[in-house]
Amino acid sequence: MIEPVITAAAADPDRQARLKRIRLFSLVLARCFVVLAMLLTVGLLFYWLSVSAGSIAADAQIPQEWLSELGLGRRLIGFAISFVPLACLVFALMAARRCFGAFASGNFFGQGAISNLRYFGLGLLESALLKPVSAAALSVLLSWDAPAGQHRLTLGLDSDTMLALLAACIVAVITWVMAEASALAEENAQFI
Repeated sequence: MIEPVITAAAADPDRQARLKRIRLFSLVLARCFVVLAMLLTVGLLFYWLSVSAGSIAADAQIPQEWLSELGLGRRLIGFAISFVPLACLVFALMAARRCFGAFASGNFFGQGAISNLRYFGLGLLESALLKPVSAAALSVLLSWDAPAGQHRLTLGLDSDTMLALLAACIVAVITWVMAEASALAEENAQFI
């Protein structure tokens, strides 16, 4: 398969400058995705291992007494449950890093860029779909020590999740269009 790399003719300095800016910005973004993935993971781990039980109870909107015995085991289970949607997001960020790495090298419409952009959308979609499930599992875990009849199973869909689902669908359509454009360009190149 032909991997199209876009280069500008030497006679067009404005286009060369635009392509250089695209490549530089793509390189910066590719590196930012790695940093963001690490910060999100470390931040989540820090939250579950160091934040007070009272703060966790306040975040979960439950009485603090229910978390009086929030030991390391339940904190690690809480981290594991919370990490499931985050792992999908980290997968998405690493796919975006590879996609923008391809952009940085001038490979705007190659299969690598397109498939990694598709994986970004899929990871974002999986993360958004798993977030309510994770929140429900956390509500059960955090209400484990609640008095009889007050255990909770909370299901919800917030605006952040809806926006992530919408963004994932937008990325899916964009990758679909890019794949078709790439196939058309390859087909046209065979006629020349």
